[in-house]
Amino acid sequence: MKLQFVFLHAIFFVFSFNFLQLSIHANALGNHTDRLGLLHFKQSINSDPFGILSSWNDSVSFCNWPGVICSRRHHRVTSLVLEGHNLKGSISPHIGNLTFLRYINLQNNNFFGQIPQQVGY
Repeated sequence: MKLQFVFLHAIFFVFSFNFLQLSIHANALGNHTDRLGLLHFKQSINSDPFGILSSWNDSVSFCNWPGVICSRRHHRVTSLVLEGHNLKGSISPHIGNLTFLRYINLQNNNFFGQIPQQVGY
């Protein structure tokens, strides 16, 4: 009986460890997708007169980039607030890859072109 308990405990531990690894891997992939989506957004900006996007690079986590707000639990982008920075350019369709994005404020900038269908409808 004691041997069965130890065996079941060991199986539970291995299962739990593998689930944790899978969860961490999935979170890392989501973070990578968010980072790339933001970098594509940055590439679609033709003019950034106040340099607000200049720190959008690998020197700090994208969750610490100006205008980017991430969830505490998943470290995924939930809000993009770039109001009033006089940005000029288009809105990259890659912004649709920010699957946790719930709020976006791009008022008082100068964006042109279509709103990507990945963002609005």
